[in-house]
Amino acid sequence: MKKPFFKFDFKTRHAGISALTSISVLAAIIIVNILVGQLDLKADLTPKKLFSLTDETKTMLENLDTEVDIIALFEPGQEPDSIMETVNEYARISDKVTIRIIDPDREPALVAKYSEEDKPVSKGSFIVSSGDFFRVITAMEMYDVSYTQQGQPQVMGQKVEQQITSAIAYASSGRTPKIYEIIGHRETTLASSGYAQMLNQANYKLEELSLTLSDIPEDAALLTLIGPRSDLSEAEAAKINNYLNSGGRLMTALDLTQEPMTNIYALLKRWDIEVRHGLVLETKANRLIAEFGDNPFVFAPYLSDFEAVAPLNEAKANPIFQASLGFKRTEARQRQLEYFPLLSSSDDSRLRTDLTSENSGNPATIPGDERGPINLAVAVQQRNMDSYKPEGAAIVALGSASTLKGLGAMGQIKANADMVMNLVNWSVNDDSTVSVPSKSLFRLPLRIDTLTGLIYAGITIIFIPLLCLGAGLFIYFRRRNK
Repeated sequence: MKKPFFKFDFKTRHAGISALTSISVLAAIIIVNILVGQLDLKADLTPKKLFSLTDETKTMLENLDTEVDIIALFEPGQEPDSIMETVNEYARISDKVTIRIIDPDREPALVAKYSEEDKPVSKGSFIVSSGDFFRVITAMEMYDVSYTQQGQPQVMGQKVEQQITSAIAYASSGRTPKIYEIIGHRETTLASSGYAQMLNQANYKLEELSLTLSDIPEDAALLTLIGPRSDLSEAEAAKINNYLNSGGRLMTALDLTQEPMTNIYALLKRWDIEVRHGLVLETKANRLIAEFGDNPFVFAPYLSDFEAVAPLNEAKANPIFQASLGFKRTEARQRQLEYFPLLSSSDDSRLRTDLTSENSGNPATIPGDERGPINLAVAVQQRNMDSYKPEGAAIVALGSASTLKGLGAMGQIKANADMVMNLVNWSVNDDSTVSVPSKSLFRLPLRIDTLTGLIYAGITIIFIPLLCLGAGLFIYFRRRNK
């Protein structure tokens, strides 16, 4: 009996190889999916990294030395994925964090434990606790909400990381650093400029302080002097100077005023900061703000690489300053003080010192102008001369207090608010405070000028089609000549 003979023609072999290849690829995909599932690998592809934690939060979690419990008050299975996706990252990064989902209707005793008479805990809230300290975050506090002119609420951003990180920082430390805002000189305090809620969320407590009525409290983590319209007395300036000599921290923001600020300027000069009396005028077109008609006194200064403003650079967020004073380092250049420019104008800018002439608002150069770049915000850090490590006083000086509150119809500039919070955190330098900005849910349209638009149009409508046509003709004639 003859053995059967199988003869595979080309088509059969080709079909077999194709089938085997398809099966192999399918098997590989299944194996990779299983491995990825086991390793719990994820990628946040959202443009604003809505579900990823910032480096500040990761650093805090890595240094966490106490157990933290996060309780989400939802009926199991009803918790919002958009929030829990971020919350679960905390437990994934740190084994000190545990997350529980509890139905408050089934465990009223637990809810009562964290409720206060005037603040009952409701479903949808989050409780962050560690030891004897806790903080309750309501559902609405997880979102950045604004209101239209008709009074309708509009969700502008997500504040999940901002709220949870701040709550962990407080609960794990039990500390709330105090910021004392100096009053009595017609100041515009941070609280009155819309920063109270942001500072509270970052775990700070704000209090007002009159230096004529009391001394600086020992628990002062930071003093602020924002937009004074009249000068300090010599006695008040001496109190602040003594506080700084004892390792204190000061944040000041000034405006150009009719009254001389002799004692304030002298105080800053003792710490290597010289105020340049005049207004910074910017002439570089790409730094001006179209909404203000390219007013040269309203512009976006350049950010330095200093640690407190570097996150703004990375986020491509530009603060906007108006009618700003300038600063420079004094000629004394004390060795124990390190001077850091934070914001600066361009090389084309000038400091206008003559503000009384009829040409004072003219962008053209007039007598008395001082050439740029000009520092609009600076910081000074005292250092130990033996180790050269930061130790002692820290000062932040901003040249435009009016900017911090807002710019007309534009309102408060988010980049300005983020800058202030970063500088407060740098000044205080306390592990119990972490400032994380909210993450916008909006995507702004790409804005390009006319020339750039014409270039892109030429590339897509003319150049690329001609390139394809040329390649086709080349291949055609090459094959024809063979």
